[in-house]
Amino acid sequence: MKLSVITVNYNNKDGLEKTILSVIDQLFKDYEFIVIDGGSTDGSTDIIKKYEDKITYWLSEKDKGTYHAMNKGIDVATGVYCYFLNSGDYLIDKHVFENIFKLPVQADILSGNVLKIRKNGKFRTIVPHQVPSLFKLCIHSLPHQASIIRRLLFKEVGYYNESFKIVSDFDFFLKALILHNKTYKRIDVNFSYFNLEGISSNPKNSSLAKEESYTCLKENFPQLVDDLMEYRYFYISNIGQMIRLLQQKPRLYRVIENMCGWLISLKKKLVGK
Repeated sequence: MKLSVITVNYNNKDGLEKTILSVIDQLFKDYEFIVIDGGSTDGSTDIIKKYEDKITYWLSEKDKGTYHAMNKGIDVATGVYCYFLNSGDYLIDKHVFENIFKLPVQADILSGNVLKIRKNGKFRTIVPHQVPSLFKLCIHSLPHQASIIRRLLFKEVGYYNESFKIVSDFDFFLKALILHNKTYKRIDVNFSYFNLEGISSNPKNSSLAKEESYTCLKENFPQLVDDLMEYRYFYISNIGQMIRLLQQKPRLYRVIENMCGWLISLKKKLVGK
């Protein structure tokens, strides 16, 4: 079995059905389909039973959250690679798996493009890093909706950290790619549409995301955590926020000042002035 598709769901029957239909419509059939439901009360299990003959394994029971459910899926998976497509997200078309596996698939982690759906119905394409680094991952992690992960990595690197509600994907990719130096390849394949109504996209959870990101970085890179967080929030800030941040962070100001001075010197050398 080449691929284990793992879908987790809780009280999102409409989104779940959309996700299921996009998976079972795939022309590529060398996959198993695992659905982990968190004990939904909205009729989600009726949706699962409706397509039960297309689902390899499913269960519905109370769990401790999204990452606990994803870890349950990993425990029963048998594929070479795992792919997480949670309820509400759905594959671009019926050729996605076919397009992935017609390529040389050898890296530990492969990431493609994800299309984020906005509330107005429009979407924008998010392209993953060509070569991920600690700094790049701190700004934008890899999307699990557009990444396949060699299943054995979870034995080597560890499962998803269930103490996090939002950033456990970020935590896993940091450990796998930076600390364990696992192999990675970006592929030019559009994987899925990503629903922006999830917990990680809700502005109300921005404080929690920031808090969890700090905890994650502190656990993995204790000596760099403050610099990494400053770099991250400087990069994603608008001009006004950047100015205020530079005023508050003298060390960051000196880094930017030195960088700008180096760029000006380089420009002078290149133009002969």
